Amino acid sequence: MKVEIIETKDITTYVGIRATAYISMLGENINKGFLELTRRREEIPNVKNPNVTFGITPPNYKENQGLVDFYCCYEVEPFSKLPNEMVHIHLLPRTYSLTHYVGPISQTETAYEYTSRWIHKNGYTYDDVAYYFEKYDEKTIIENDNEKNEIKIYCPVKKI
Repeated sequence: MKVEIIETKDITTYVGIRATAYISMLGENINKGFLELTRRREEIPNVKNPNVTFGITPPNYKENQGLVDFYCCYEVEPFSKLPNEMVHIHLLPRTYSLTHYVGPISQTETAYEYTSRWIHKNGYTYDDVAYYFEKYDEKTIIENDNEKNEIKIYCPVKKI
């Protein structure tokens, strides 16, 4: 795995489906959310790249024992209209760790563990006031849990 620190420069906008559940049931709801998102793709104006989706989690995600949200989204530019029963999210410019993960989707948590160790070893800590997100493209095959899947994981961080 490779981790690097990046600075985003622009406000980015996403439109998609909210999956809400307790952590133990969230995976099933996320799968349903992405199926609905791709099925309803034509309803979303100005999708930047229809081959790239994003999974976005709010700051309350880690260690939350209650209901958590996960947003299955497309990036849009410009934002113009919100389809019924969808959400929109704006991400502000900030500092992120970017982890390049290659492996089974079911093992993505190992990338977060690796990232946490790397962040602390390199003088950073999580900036838990901001959203985390994962970027999925044509190299990510969600329904195929094999070693060749690639995901880019963005975690908000700040210097200690």
